[in-house]
Amino acid sequence: MIPEISITCSTGKVFINSITVEQYKKYVVLMEKNGYDRITDAMFFNKKITQEIFGNRMSLEELGEVEFLTAAKGIHFIMQSIISQKLLNVVEVEQVEKEASAFDEYDIENGYEEEQPEQDTWKTCGEIIDRIVKIAIRLLKNSYSQCMREDIVALLEYLKFELDTIEENGG
Repeated sequence: MIPEISITCSTGKVFINSITVEQYKKYVVLMEKNGYDRITDAMFFNKKITQEIFGNRMSLEELGEVEFLTAAKGIHFIMQSIISQKLLNVVEVEQVEKEASAFDEYDIENGYEEEQPEQDTWKTCGEIIDRIVKIAIRLLKNSYSQCMREDIVALLEYLKFELDTIEENGG
C-alpha cells in the first residue's frame, strides 16, 4: 500500500493511491535522463515526473511551486523507498564488493586494468523492471499492455510470493 498524494489543477483536486508498472517505467526513464546538476533542469524533470504520474492531467504551467514540490517529494519517496525496496526483495540483489589493492591506481595508470565506469542505478532499475514484466507475462498469461496497467506493488508482492513458493508448487 502506498500513501495517497494529491495535487490541485484547473479541473480540481487529483490524487493517486497506486502506481502502475507503466508509471514506474516512465519514472525510471525520466530519472535516468535527469543527470543534470542545474537546479532548473532538476525542477523541469520533477515537474515532468509529477505530470506523468498524475496522468498528464495538468500542464507544466499549472503546477504551483509549493504544491508541486510536495507532490514530487511524495512521488520520489514512493518510487525509491517503497517500490524499489519491493523490487529488490523480488530479485534479491546481492552487493558484490571489490577489495581494494595497493596497486589499483598503478594498474589503472599503466593500462593494466581499466577504470570501472559507475553503474547507472536507473538504467539497472529499467532493466530489472523489463525482466519482471517478462516474468509476469509468462506467469500471469497477460499481454504486455495488461501487465503495464497492473499495480506495481501488488504485482511485485505476487511475484515474490510465487518465487518463494515455487518449490512447494512443484515448479
